[in-house]
Amino acid sequence: MKIEHPASPIVGKLEGLHLFHFDGAPCAQRVRFALYEKGLVRGREVKFDAADPASCRGEPGAWISRRVSLIKHEHMTPTYAAIHPNLVVPALVHDGELHLESMDIIEYLDQAFGGAPLVPKDDPDRLADARALTALGKDLHRSIRFVTFRWGLRGLARLSAQAEVELKASLANGDDGEQLLAFYEDYDSRSIPDDVFVAHLEKLNGAFTDLEHRLSDGRASLIGDDVSMADVIWAMKVLRLSECDYPFARCFPAVWAWFDRLSSRRSFREGVMGKHAFMSRAFRAKASVEHLLGIGLRREVLKRVA
Repeated sequence: MKIEHPASPIVGKLEGLHLFHFDGAPCAQRVRFALYEKGLVRGREVKFDAADPASCRGEPGAWISRRVSLIKHEHMTPTYAAIHPNLVVPALVHDGELHLESMDIIEYLDQAFGGAPLVPKDDPDRLADARALTALGKDLHRSIRFVTFRWGLRGLARLSAQAEVELKASLANGDDGEQLLAFYEDYDSRSIPDDVFVAHLEKLNGAFTDLEHRLSDGRASLIGDDVSMADVIWAMKVLRLSECDYPFARCFPAVWAWFDRLSSRRSFREGVMGKHAFMSRAFRAKASVEHLLGIGLRREVLKRVA
């Protein structure tokens, strides 16, 4: 969605395309995939809060990378809260206009730039199908958070008491649509019952069962032969879960084959992975060790998926 009157003074200064993002964040990965599909490559790197003339200039055929470190909690700062009041990435600025919410950004890019459409507006049935799958992916966003925090990030994701205070202060002017504060309060205090994590895992297992059935007819992509917005949102879920050792190849081979095709595209290799590749390998190595210790996600999934 386009924000008419951004609170940040930085936004209006930006020329060309500027993406506020984090390399390992699935929602930001979706937008980077779409940018590369449109032929827009990663340009120079600048600090996310840089506002000097050189940093604000755009680059023809490229987008300026404004990396917001989730590790350093830069997304919880007042400066970023003025850009995105929900304290999440990504945020896209195009010639001084601010756009939020990853799938809305993808629709905007489809309208503003050329290339093969990710939103199949020329076919009402395919469009309805793509929107339904996209809506389901959005509904399961919180489930990805619960599962990947429990069986992936674990203690690495817990906030200090001071960070919680800063998060609450930064959300004071937002609506916390992501329910970040409530989640972190419960997660940091270890008060989320195991059955809550398992319930979110079961939701994802059910969704992938449906995708497996959909892809079993040999189609190349989720709604047919062409890549769409639905493929983008679901591919990033598969990527994030596979980094936690979710056994897609064993439990959902058609889903894994579809993901293998999609991840071979340049837009995925360079746009999604790129600078995230090292961290992705580190997550996979960590998950493999946890599996050997009998505490990994693979074991939990195999107990529940025939």
